[in-house]
Amino acid sequence: MNSESKLVIELWDYFRDMIAAGKRQDAATHLLRLFQEYNIEFEQSDIEGECEYLDEAISLLLEDDQTEEFDDEDEY
Repeated sequence: MNSESKLVIELWDYFRDMIAAGKRQDAATHLLRLFQEYNIEFEQSDIEGECEYLDEAISLLLEDDQTEEFDDEDEY
């Protein structure tokens, strides 16, 4: 497991219980998007299975990436 993956998990584990249950999915998705935006590379396989919220966030980000690729192809 790389140090970036450990950081994602440790941050999420620390803050998860401080976030209202109804906001946790948005928070997990936002956390992973921030890592992506700042080019902090984490290993998806290291994070999967750690928490249902992170698993769903990974799925959402993968869907977004596929949609962006499809949209980029439409422009040409």
